[in-house]
Amino acid sequence: SPSEFLALLVREKVTVLNQTPSAFYQLMQADQEQPHLRAGLALRCVIFGGEALELRRLQDWYARHADNAPVLVNMYGITETTVHVSYIALDRQTAAAEANSLIGRGIPDLQVHVLDAALQPVPAGVPGELYVAGAGLARGYLNRLGLTAERFVANPFGAPGSRMYRTGDLARWRADGVLDFLGRADQQVKIRGFRIELGEIEAALVGLPHVAQAAVIAREDTPGHKQLVGYVVAESADSA
Repeated sequence: SPSEFLALLVREKVTVLNQTPSAFYQLMQADQEQPHLRAGLALRCVIFGGEALELRRLQDWYARHADNAPVLVNMYGITETTVHVSYIALDRQTAAAEANSLIGRGIPDLQVHVLDAALQPVPAGVPGELYVAGAGLARGYLNRLGLTAERFVANPFGAPGSRMYRTGDLARWRADGVLDFLGRADQQVKIRGFRIELGEIEAALVGLPHVAQAAVIAREDTPGHKQLVGYVVAESADSA
């Protein structure tokens, strides 16, 4: 319950909150509907992670809160880099910018590259795939040598023998050196911070009796409530 959670934040005088954006959108609604609770918030910092942040949706929050009370911070990260890769402190001006989901600059112990298919850096404004190198990289996937070799590749920008992780995420550098997140290079989606491969679900559906074809998408019919929806085609009219 977003309302009960808001009451908990006030009661316990929570100062730092780490949430997925989809959870925060619901908290924003409770914050709007209960000004008596909103006045008691002690938050200094709210950190987003786990899924892409829609900047335009924060304008409603900034209509009621100052830029620094609390400071909203968007962080991009993945399990294979344990965990955060980049960050940016937001404000109302940033929220109003025409951007997808700004994820900022790399943290000090990691190197972030936006590369083309030939592993060459792309200019500012040009989409490319995100690669991450540095001290935070995992060794690989347990007992999955093929997948490890596919995703943890040689790092042409580092010391001999160093590696970088191919994220499968698309981004572009802005002229000011900030990363703009564009989405996935494949069918993977994130719902409430969980990675989901749509192809795996489609394969499971096709494996059911009398199913000829299947398609799965992530739909957001209600703002802030993203869910998986599957569509199937029967083998014949009789088997439907």
